[in-house]
Amino acid sequence: MPAPMDRSARTRLVALTVLLAVSVPLVIVAVSGGGGGDEDEPQDSLLVERSTERPELIVYVTPDLNLAERAGNRRTVTLECIDAEGRVLATRQERWPLTDTDQGTLDPHTHLSLDPARIGEVARCRLDGTEPLMEGPVL
Repeated sequence: MPAPMDRSARTRLVALTVLLAVSVPLVIVAVSGGGGGDEDEPQDSLLVERSTERPELIVYVTPDLNLAERAGNRRTVTLECIDAEGRVLATRQERWPLTDTDQGTLDPHTHLSLDPARIGEVARCRLDGTEPLMEGPVL
């Protein structure tokens, strides 16, 4: 039979057990990146769709992100659409904030006509000049 622990040894053992029970999960969360939304992480902030009627992309911005401040109050941003390797396939200056809403029925958006042979290569679009950078994949 093991010898009984003295009171101070038992207190240290309980404290160590509690410390491990609390710190191990915290270390795991810290090492795995925290799981929370970091403001500096890139997030998909554009909705990009291929038109079913024409060889064009329709790039939507949600109204709460369609603010002059997102571009440092500049009047234009650069719409860039890129392929899977990051090559720019199309670029165009856009008035900012976007104003086309189809009489208020849709979120602010713009249409970008593309060569029909290349439209399938576009993987993502971004609005260069916005902070943080607004971008999203082609759906």
